[in-house]
Amino acid sequence: MPMVHVLDTHQLGTSTIVAATALETNDGLALFDTGPESTFDNVAAELGEIGFMPTDVRHVFLSHIHFDHAGAAWRFAELGATIYLHPRGALHLIDPAKLIVSAERLFGGDMQRLWGRIAPVPERNVRILHDGDRVRLPPFEIRAIETPGHASHHHVYVWENNLFGGDIAGVRLGHGPPVPPFVPPELHIESWLESLEKIRAANPAKLYLPHFGLVQDSVPAHLDAMEERVRRWSAWFLDRIRSGADEQQLIREFAEYEKADLLTGGANETLARDYETADPSYMAIPAAFRYWRKYHPEQLAE
Repeated sequence: MPMVHVLDTHQLGTSTIVAATALETNDGLALFDTGPESTFDNVAAELGEIGFMPTDVRHVFLSHIHFDHAGAAWRFAELGATIYLHPRGALHLIDPAKLIVSAERLFGGDMQRLWGRIAPVPERNVRILHDGDRVRLPPFEIRAIETPGHASHHHVYVWENNLFGGDIAGVRLGHGPPVPPFVPPELHIESWLESLEKIRAANPAKLYLPHFGLVQDSVPAHLDAMEERVRRWSAWFLDRIRSGADEQQLIREFAEYEKADLLTGGANETLARDYETADPSYMAIPAAFRYWRKYHPEQLAE
């Protein structure tokens, strides 16, 4: 049995919001996502609890380069780790200037508080993986699967009967339901649905999520619930945009809609607030507007 450890980053002082997932190999630890740089010391402490140090992390597999998933990658690269990721993400990891500007438009003055210091990863530490590429880390082989929809540069990773799902496999906290994190600028519904099919085809028995941890019930049921929400939420946005709702109106309406969905799906009020921390609902609004206007303007005119 592979030794897998879910490490709580304690993002913003809150437990079970953002995870880094560690796999013990014969060549040190493989880490799937790192959390933001602001939580590096928390991850180091979590590693200490299981008998390791940050220098034991020799391999870092990034699902994508959003700061809550990849912000601390440069810290591990400084310690000698190899960073594996999708080719579209690599240039922005090596030179994050454009990524920082884009994020500042969303997060403004909260950048430091949320993500900590953003720094480049040396090119010598970066290894690009394409769809289907495999990395041999005895006794395991890690396979990358290209899974766009949440981000165009997204991978999930498979070893044995385990799969690390990144954000494409959803946000699922506690006893709440799985929800799709719709964020700008790369939301693409058709790609998301195709990516869920790729995960189904991999047929994992265990699914690990960065938000948060090991899925406790049936993986097929989790994926079915994800697909249902991707379809329903995108249709809800289409209906509201067609009706003439503006972005400010939809920020309020979607927050209410998602909260009701969470409560119906098993979350309580406290957990619903945690979902909002992990996946702020307001980010779905510019994502949905951009998706429908760019890819299906004819449907907006109906």
